[in-house]
Amino acid sequence: MIKNRNQMISFFDDLLYKNHDRYKKEFKNATNQLKTYIVEGHIPREQKNNHDLVFNFLKNLDINPEKYNYKVIETEDENLLSVNFRDGHLFIDVMNPRFWVIHTAIKAEHSDLFHSILLKQKNMDSVWLPIPFLKDLVKYGEIYGIGMSFTELLNREERDKLLFENQDTLKLDIRRLYVKEMLQALTHSELRMAAGLNKISILNYSDEDSDNYIIDDITYAGKITGRGTSFSKHLFLTHNVLEEYENSVNLIEDNFSFNYDLDSYKISGAPITINLNRKNINIYKLVETLFSGKKPFQLWGIPDWRSENYCYVSAVDLHLGNFGKQIHFEITSSTIKVILPKSSCGNSVARLITNIHQSIDATSSIKGGKNHDIFTI
Repeated sequence: MIKNRNQMISFFDDLLYKNHDRYKKEFKNATNQLKTYIVEGHIPREQKNNHDLVFNFLKNLDINPEKYNYKVIETEDENLLSVNFRDGHLFIDVMNPRFWVIHTAIKAEHSDLFHSILLKQKNMDSVWLPIPFLKDLVKYGEIYGIGMSFTELLNREERDKLLFENQDTLKLDIRRLYVKEMLQALTHSELRMAAGLNKISILNYSDEDSDNYIIDDITYAGKITGRGTSFSKHLFLTHNVLEEYENSVNLIEDNFSFNYDLDSYKISGAPITINLNRKNINIYKLVETLFSGKKPFQLWGIPDWRSENYCYVSAVDLHLGNFGKQIHFEITSSTIKVILPKSSCGNSVARLITNIHQSIDATSSIKGGKNHDIFTI
């Protein structure tokens, strides 16, 4: 039984090396690959002890203990909890009270199931990594692979739902050779609008020791899968992904959300603008898609059409109801302006732009205030 953080690190180091050794000898990929999930949690602060809050929250999840062998276990580290689920353990690091990090090596079907159950809670959400953010992760290693997918939402017809089992309109997975060339070619092709980068693979290795390396696949929804020999290098990348993402979310919440100061009678904040480069966008379909309340956008609002090409929407983020605050949107066929109230969740903006990249326009950009880049590293 793993009792503390050091034992967890040793466990994953040993697991990675065994998988690496097996692949060298048998050329077989292991089914127990290292998987890490970063999630956002808003747990009501009724108690001061974050450990007790998280422990009770996990303990009371609506998970059948007999069906899933579910049990929450404390460790010697107050910021590290162990969860028994199906065929093994998940370790939940809550050192950051808002963004939790989950490490596991159980089968992907089981870890993804736990992840999805967790995200069904109204106070939990994924982290959402837009395309510029994913591309900038190359500063932490060497690009090794990319994944692309695009789920067409604006031009999909009703019959498409019956004819196509796979809802992805475009799907590519490229490893190692010609990755940079393919990325460059797609970026400048007629397909760039649909070249939705959904995963990037980063290789981090040591020049002096070829057997000391990690290849991490980072998806747009915050899942990181590691293959190699170094859990420390995996932790290094995970830490930097989280730190850079939290900085972006804090930038939105601190610099661009609107607030009226009753003492000084001053308004602070600035609108956030998403520029759409896709041509011939059906604005009615766009508004319907964004504000239906359905996944992946989870925004609900009633459109107020001011003209044929301008719509105003006061919407609620169905994730936590955005703490009871409405987010205001001004939409045309080429721009979406977001007016975010003070104390709103910046993750709402991250979810919006990321899923626009994955299903509406992969080339869209996001700026805050006077052309300030958001979600670049």
